Amino acid sequence: MPEVNDWSMLVGRTVELRLDGRYVRTAEVEDATADDSIIWLRFDGNDGRKLISNTEGYEIRPVS
Repeated sequence: MPEVNDWSMLVGRTVELRLDGRYVRTAEVEDATADDSIIWLRFDGNDGRKLISNTEGYEIRPVS
């Protein structure tokens, strides 16, 4: 699936996190700021959460 730039539409969905076109990992979108500048991802197991800024160059792609 293509990258989604409106991160707020992805809250509660499973997504792929990619960097430079390469798969990094899969996570659930826990929350996003209204201006789409920050997204919080929750990972399975003991990996916890991660805050991602849109300035870091990641692509967020929903998993169908």
